[in-house]
Amino acid sequence: MHLSSRSARSRCSVPRLPCLLAALLGLAAGAAVAAPPPDPLRLADALGFADDHPRVQLGADAVLPPRSQPLFLGCHTLAFDNARPGDAARDVAWSPLLPAVDAQRLAIMQRFFDVLLADLSYMRDNEAMAVAYIQFDRAENRRELGQTSALTVAELEAAYQLIRRRRAASDAARRVTRSLLAQALGTPEDLPKNLVDPPPAADLPPQELDAVVAAALSDNPRVQALRDGTDPAQDALVAMAVRQEALELLERQALLDVAAEQTRVEADWRDLKLDQSRTMYEMEVTADLGYSMSRQTKARRDRMAVDLCRTLTQAQLDALQGKPVTALGPGADSAGTEQGG
Repeated sequence: MHLSSRSARSRCSVPRLPCLLAALLGLAAGAAVAAPPPDPLRLADALGFADDHPRVQLGADAVLPPRSQPLFLGCHTLAFDNARPGDAARDVAWSPLLPAVDAQRLAIMQRFFDVLLADLSYMRDNEAMAVAYIQFDRAENRRELGQTSALTVAELEAAYQLIRRRRAASDAARRVTRSLLAQALGTPEDLPKNLVDPPPAADLPPQELDAVVAAALSDNPRVQALRDGTDPAQDALVAMAVRQEALELLERQALLDVAAEQTRVEADWRDLKLDQSRTMYEMEVTADLGYSMSRQTKARRDRMAVDLCRTLTQAQLDALQGKPVTALGPGADSAGTEQGG
């Protein structure tokens, strides 16, 4: 902890709000000299910023501003196929059942993954816009030659403008997700530019619900603190909350395994379809090569979303059981690709 924040907290007493404000000011003074994140940024490096974050230094019981929702990565909604769209409480990685540092590491992980999906979403929409523009431009040329109607041109232009608007939103989302990641790192003025793709989700054997609950009750220090010295009713409520969270994470993990197979097959099909379109294009046979490219990018994006959710869900299960939150899987130190910033 920075000396300034420690001093601010030691001088504070009641009321609680002035104490919190003074502590936040002290932490902000210390955070101002924090080193910017490396470029490119690996997930393992990003997780290392959690320990010095103001949320961690203030502790799990502090009254803090709420975290913003992720823009793209909602793993509960993805796994349960939009059973209840916008289930915000279940779509975030952090949890009141976790120590502050573990909750912050999970927040960093989710923000990191959100940036990767924002970049792929932009690529998808950029390619789709290019396809839509070519279709509109060709129709405009044919209209000038009297080969198509003004109505057809207007319809294609409207479609192009809609996708152009979507692309502009995707471009803005790249900046917003990077800002949220910077906030999670504690370096709000230093937005990460290039991110290294994380290692693939590890294929681990399924865990038993009772084993996960038992580990959480015995090894999770936050759960122990919530149960320490409480009456039987509160102890029962904490134990029930642990069991419910464990059950939902395990069910999500099983559903994501199914989704991983579906998105793999989809991506393989799109790869073959792109090869077919490219061959027909080279043979000067009518083929929508641009459309196939945009659909392939979408399939890649969907597959990555599932893979990232599998990694994040496993990290949540580990944190609930008192295990460290790490960059999971082989190849964590391998070089990655640059993402636009």
